[in-house]
Amino acid sequence: MPREAYVLFCGLFLSVASNNLVTPLLPAIRSGLGVSLASIGTFVSAYGMARLIVDLPSGMLVSRVGPRSIALVGVSLNCVASVVAVFAPSFGVLMAARIGAGVGAGLLATVILSALSDVAPPQIRGRVMSLYQVANNLGIAIYPLIGGLAGSWLGWRAGFACGAIAAALSGLVLAPVMGRLGAMTVSSAKVRKGGPAVAGAISRMASAVALCAIFFGVVANMINRHGFRNTVLPLFAESRLGLNEVQTATGITVMSLTGILVTIPGAALGDRIGRKRVLVAGLVLLSIGDFVYPAVATSFTSFVFAGAIVGLGDFFSSSQTALLSDMVEGPRRALALGAYRFFVDVGALVGPLLLASLLAAFGA
Repeated sequence: MPREAYVLFCGLFLSVASNNLVTPLLPAIRSGLGVSLASIGTFVSAYGMARLIVDLPSGMLVSRVGPRSIALVGVSLNCVASVVAVFAPSFGVLMAARIGAGVGAGLLATVILSALSDVAPPQIRGRVMSLYQVANNLGIAIYPLIGGLAGSWLGWRAGFACGAIAAALSGLVLAPVMGRLGAMTVSSAKVRKGGPAVAGAISRMASAVALCAIFFGVVANMINRHGFRNTVLPLFAESRLGLNEVQTATGITVMSLTGILVTIPGAALGDRIGRKRVLVAGLVLLSIGDFVYPAVATSFTSFVFAGAIVGLGDFFSSSQTALLSDMVEGPRRALALGAYRFFVDVGALVGPLLLASLLAAFGA
């Protein structure tokens, strides 16, 4: 692993704090500012929508402006938005801060993902790119606990204060490596300038079809993760199995932790035997796991066991980003990875709405 990859991992892990720290504080925010449930729902959605809007432009900006400048803007937005949220006098100001944090997070996600692909040697690109998934998933697992503890001791504004500190630390971590990557990008672009054009019309068509196939798989995976896991499973656990909140959270946490454990080994397997095999196997395993889940999960114990089995399907996620990096070279790579981030957020937005509707109409 290149040393820069571990630095980027730490920077990403710190940058996702601003969103995940707030998750357990939503009831306290609602009561503290006296807003409705609908307003809290809008508050949650605003972050994802802001990130979705900036995903595609961020790839273009990284390729044109350079990673260091975009990282600086992303870190600054993240930090300033968290500070504004700490002192927000009204829900409107808090919403504005939430949108700013979403924009900053979208910029940082694309620039760090692109940077990981740039520092990754081709023979271990899957393992290097898997650090992106691990950092995100660790943040989802750890930061809600920290935010809940800070909120219970000092109030909900303390969660945003912790987010501001984490954002500032992410800037300190990312600044040196982004400067080196910016110099590498400029020098490599000069070497490529004037080189022979090797892609004909047929290869461009084949690449376009392959990219569409990968992005379709990305959307399917995110619909599964956010629609099936985060929406259908809690409702299924309560209505069909009679599980309480702690039992349901335990099953979903085990599923997420299993996914974290298999991410790097799965990426290494893709480096060894080919990414297509890993991608196909992972998507097939997800589809089978989703289909048999209601039959297998009949009690708390089987609910946790079935969740662990479905979590094993996460071993293919990093092969998606690694395959994109293999296919697209030069400045266009940042554009492709920005599109990847866009389709991740599309799946996260569509999944809960789609599967909740299907659950209401047809059952688990």
